[in-house]
Amino acid sequence: MTQLKGRKSDQVPVMGSELRLRDAEQTWPRIWRRYRYLIITVINLTIFFLIWEAFGQSGRVPSIFFPTFVDMLRALKIGWIGGSGDNVNETFDLLQDYVIAKNAWVTFKFYAISMVVAIFFGVIIGLLMGASKWLDAIFSPYVWTLSSLPRIAIFPILVLFIGLDDPIKYWIIILTAIFPLIINTWAGVKTTDQSLVNAARVFGASRIQIYRKVVLPYTLPFVVSGIQLALSRGLVGVVLAEFLTGASKDGGLGWLIFRSARGFNSNLTYAALISLAIFALIMVQGTRSMETRIAPWRTVSKA
Repeated sequence: MTQLKGRKSDQVPVMGSELRLRDAEQTWPRIWRRYRYLIITVINLTIFFLIWEAFGQSGRVPSIFFPTFVDMLRALKIGWIGGSGDNVNETFDLLQDYVIAKNAWVTFKFYAISMVVAIFFGVIIGLLMGASKWLDAIFSPYVWTLSSLPRIAIFPILVLFIGLDDPIKYWIIILTAIFPLIINTWAGVKTTDQSLVNAARVFGASRIQIYRKVVLPYTLPFVVSGIQLALSRGLVGVVLAEFLTGASKDGGLGWLIFRSARGFNSNLTYAALISLAIFALIMVQGTRSMETRIAPWRTVSKA
């Protein structure tokens, strides 16, 4: 009997290890479930770029309006890591080594500083408006009016007071990005579940404790959504500011797109546009990962 018991006890770890090894096997269905979105994205972009190259080489559209994908990649390489060599003159003297990198740094500087200011004041104003009926009544007309106005309509007034120097870029970006954040934060406070507030009051929580323990956690997903909207609107604002203000050199990606398009340098135009799209994609993915960390209960289970 003791021998049989010993044999059974010896077999249990073996069976358990076999099950663990079987669970750890990388089968094709498991790989597909884990990386399906990445695989689909790679295939999708590959097909898109192949169609781009084929359409560019077909000659149906002149190359000054629509370059091939290979020519765009060459301009992208020169603009970011250099290597133009002696071919600068044939690119209208605008496509030079590191020209995209230099202008991308200018865009990122204005964008980052403006977004920090917009997010800080946007969240504070939204929380105050949601918490106080008096402040809501005072600020609401200005918030809703300025939020509905196109930024291009405010630009001449800003020029009168600020001029065409760098500060006007900050103002355009901030005014473009701050209002979605204010409205989302305000909506989060206003829609807080009243039953949760009443339950906190029953347990003797003070007004500050209710706001800190109930209202703020409930509002957090709205704030994250507002930040996502603010980041995308801010990117529109920075491009608009660079379009309108102009510069003699290194005026940002928006300025580079405008100048290269005006000079019919389609290679550089599309390369700068792709750089801007990649920057926007990084911002979106960054906010999504931030949302999963800050508000994990909003993460939707993937089918």
